[in-house]
Amino acid sequence: MTSAPRVAPGAGAPALRSAQGVLVATFALHALQASAPYGLPALLPFVRADLGGSYFEAALVTSAFLVGIVAGSPIAGGAVDAFGVRRSILAGSALATIMLAFVPGAQQLWVVCVLLAVAGVGYSVVTPGTNTAMLAWFTQRKRATAVGIKQTGVSAGGAAAGAFVPVVALASGWESSFHVIALLFAVSLGLAWITQLDGPAGFVAHAARPSLRSSVAAMLAHRPTMLLAVDGFLRLAIQYAFFTYLIVYAIDELQAPVAWSALLYGLAHVFGAVGRVGWGWASDRLFAGQRRLPYALIALTSFTGFALLVLAAPLHWTLLILSVALLGCSAAGFQGVGLSLLAEIGGARAGTASGLVNALSFLGAAVMVPLCGQLLDAGASFGLLFGVLAAMSLLTAGITLALPATPAREAHAR
Repeated sequence: MTSAPRVAPGAGAPALRSAQGVLVATFALHALQASAPYGLPALLPFVRADLGGSYFEAALVTSAFLVGIVAGSPIAGGAVDAFGVRRSILAGSALATIMLAFVPGAQQLWVVCVLLAVAGVGYSVVTPGTNTAMLAWFTQRKRATAVGIKQTGVSAGGAAAGAFVPVVALASGWESSFHVIALLFAVSLGLAWITQLDGPAGFVAHAARPSLRSSVAAMLAHRPTMLLAVDGFLRLAIQYAFFTYLIVYAIDELQAPVAWSALLYGLAHVFGAVGRVGWGWASDRLFAGQRRLPYALIALTSFTGFALLVLAAPLHWTLLILSVALLGCSAAGFQGVGLSLLAEIGGARAGTASGLVNALSFLGAAVMVPLCGQLLDAGASFGLLFGVLAAMSLLTAGITLALPATPAREAHAR
């Protein structure tokens, strides 16, 4: 028999302590920290021009950060369950801020990649941490909408990164962009400090708590979690390949100006925000809190967007914008529903489940980004690349439909 939970001592009561305040804060955390994972793809044309190398070599800058997320996510998820959301995000944000601040002074590509990998370890805490925060602050009837709203911070940060990163890179070199990104991470550190991220009662430490090893072992033996891990591997691979090569496609294939290409990149993120909130609202309201069917519909929408991009987008700019809008809503807008589904299936181990699935998801992105670069270096067309991503979208729809139905929704809404 275990003893009753006890509230862990903290460093004073955080200022933001309401559900609405925490939702706004988690939105802002994602927006500020999205400057790294979504600012890096916008740098690919500049890194490639500076290095004079291949798509593959330039993609290593983005991939290094993603590898760090892969390495850090399982530990980050366990840390969230063991030490609380706020403490874990504070530690991770501090680590990422320091590493990003050192990047401009690095003289060699391998040093840049090492620094970014360590920064990715720090960043890995934010998703399992904020997922757990939403699980504590919102009931199932409202949760997907809340998760969708906080995940629109990723889209907002990505759109902003698409605007400022090319401008800074053109003005003073791609390395200088990291000064701005490090500053944004420092602001997110301060925001996490003043926010009650651990639920209305704060962080509760349990006298008897499963070890990280046993929690991960339980997740590995849990079929729905592993299906979500495979699904996440594919979906994030699709998302990062789309964002990384969209701006390159516009510049290299369509011969668009840098400013217009950055606008197209930002537009994809804007529609990503629309998808995260819209699909989350539909899952909560139109599908009565169920996740599986809307999650499959998102994958089918992604397939449609890539098919339009391959077949029609080169013919007219209106078709190009339509395909980017559909892909923003689906290839980037799936996370409100997907992360809610993951947190609900994870239950008491939501942090560990999120960390494990996050690791395998970002592994897909880390592998896919340079793999797409190799495909293009070998002479493949962008049409073939987008066709592969369309086929992967269909596969994710099938995996989603193999998941069990989500648990019955809670009786009371907060």
